[in-house]
Order: sequence, then C-alpha cells, then structure tokens
Amino acid sequence: MLTSLAIDEATFAKLELFGQYSSASYCSNNFNSTGDKITCDGGNCPLVEAAGATSVHEFENSEAYGGVTGYIAVDTTNKAIVLAFRGSSNLKNWLANLNFPLIDFTDICEGCQVHRGFLEAWNAVAEDVTAKVKETQESNPDFSLVFTGHSHGAALAAVGATIFRKAGDAVELVNYGQPRIGNMELMEYITKESADSTFRVTHTNDIVCKVPPKALGFHHFAPEYFITSGDNTTVTTADVEAITEIDSDKGNAGADGTTTEAHRWYFVTMSGCD
Repeated sequence: MLTSLAIDEATFAKLELFGQYSSASYCSNNFNSTGDKITCDGGNCPLVEAAGATSVHEFENSEAYGGVTGYIAVDTTNKAIVLAFRGSSNLKNWLANLNFPLIDFTDICEGCQVHRGFLEAWNAVAEDVTAKVKETQESNPDFSLVFTGHSHGAALAAVGATIFRKAGDAVELVNYGQPRIGNMELMEYITKESADSTFRVTHTNDIVCKVPPKALGFHHFAPEYFITSGDNTTVTTADVEAITEIDSDKGNAGADGTTTEAHRWYFVTMSGCD
C-alpha cells in the first residue's frame, strides 16, 4: 500500500500561506489591536500582508489557564476566515503543555482520550472564540474556515477543529510542528472523518512532533506533510512529502535524532516577531 505521495502546487501554496498566518500569531500587533491589518515586522508573513487580511478579533488571555493567544482574521483575497493560535511563549503555555495526562474525550468518539492541558486551554477561550467565529461566518457565509497554529498553537487548533467538526462545522486544519494530542482512538477518528481537510505539517527531526511519547499512549493523526529540506532554506514542492498512514513511522517519526532548530523553521521563521 502506497503511504507516501508527492504534493501538488495548490497544496504547497496552502501550506506556505497558512504557515505565515501561524507565524503572524507571534507578532504582538496581531493579538492586541483588533481591526488592523495582519502584519509582521520580522518579514515573516508577506503572503498574508499581500492578501490584505484584517483581524476581527484578537485575544491574549494572560490570566486564564494556558495563556492562550491568537487572532481571527478575514482574508477576502483567499476567501477565508482564519483562526490562528500562537505557540509557546510564556510560563502558562508551558504549564499547559506539561499537563499531559490523557483524559476522556468521549463527546467526540467512543474510547477517545485527549491531552488534558490542551483541552483545558482550549476550553478557557472556547466560548469567546466560538461566538466570534460564528459572528464572522454570518458576515462571510461563502468563506472557508481555517484553524491554524504552530507548536502549542497547533495543538489548540487541532483540538478546536475537532470540536467544531463534531458539531457539524466544515473546518480546514493546517498546522505546524504539532505535538501529539491524544490516543489512537482519537487519531483514527480525526483521520477517518477529516483527512481531506487536515494538513499536519512536520519538519525533519522537529523534537516537538515527537512528544508526548507513544509510550504514554499518545499518537498522531494523518495525513502528515513532511518537509525534508533543512533549516533556514527555501522550501519547494519537491521538499514536501504527504504521508497518508496514520501514526506513521516514516516522516518526522522516522527522522534520526531531535532538534529545536527544525521546530522553528516552517517555510519561514515561525517566531519571527518574538
């Protein structure tokens, strides 16, 4: 059975664009000034800037569990509503990352379990974010809805997208450097229900994609889009391999060793504004 495939130009363009949306979530002007254009002083989101995307909601929940931070933007060029979550940048983010016992997630599927810290962090912002997403959809009914994020933010995007999809919403999930978020039952559910609208991007031997360990019951959903080129180098279509096997031992899982440098580079420097 073929489990690794080349990707087409349209898929590559999607991965590159939303990588920049994820990177933009690290820029403070994009999470503390609702109504402005999404911009990146570090030069890490030129495609987003060219699209003229505008934030309609920004959040920095420094006092709430998980310290969840991000924005919702409307991109009229690409006809997309984008919910982007920032990766780990403070102690509250890391406390949520390390709160990793698996807990029941049976509202999603029988036998499903999820990383406790990521679910609790999502729950801390869910009411506010969900209401704003719904409001934005009402104003832009023909726009796609995309959840994206890097690292800690990728985990939140994955949990949130799963909950939205279970409620009947069509959500594209495009994330980068995501840690494992749940057990095999949950990964099988996500893969079966949403593989065509799910893009989990990994990069060489990125350490974050390899944790929490499988020995603790954590696994990954498919498909995986594995970037094979090095750090701080231009990524091309030929450098990205689609892996369709659930919890594959290829891609990032099969890459020797671990580095944090690979975690920082997904088309651009992800925390370019930090």
